[in-house]
Amino acid sequence: MISAQLMSAVIMLASGIFVGCVIDSTRAIWSGLPRRQWIQQCTVVLELMVWIVLGFCTFYFLYVTKGGQWRAVDPLFQLAGIFLYDKLLRRFFRFIGRLFVLLFIRPIYWIVYIISRFFLIFWRVVRSIVLFVLTPVTKLYKVALGTRFKK
Repeated sequence: MISAQLMSAVIMLASGIFVGCVIDSTRAIWSGLPRRQWIQQCTVVLELMVWIVLGFCTFYFLYVTKGGQWRAVDPLFQLAGIFLYDKLLRRFFRFIGRLFVLLFIRPIYWIVYIISRFFLIFWRVVRSIVLFVLTPVTKLYKVALGTRFKK
């Protein structure tokens, strides 16, 4: 009985460390994005959604590991895990988060940006060529339309 409670406390402590890591990592990732990005403008809503998903995951984890038994000390151990992460492991995981942003997120962002700019420039060139080719036709059409309404 006591070993099960101790295991439950350790599991909830680890769950708190995981929750702290996920929240801190998402904040680090979002702070690494450019300010104009639409994700940066919606950080409060996205963080709230992450908290809700983590809450559901925690309760599902409790259901799987303890058969749905919930004790009042479980959230306390999870909060202790969050505080433990904040005081001891935060710098290391922030470094990993920044490294992740620099090595993966920013290159993907720039690749998508360059591809979208390429298609935008391609669209403008094609549009300009089509308008240039159709300019005589549109001028003739306007002249013909103008003479028709004058009569």
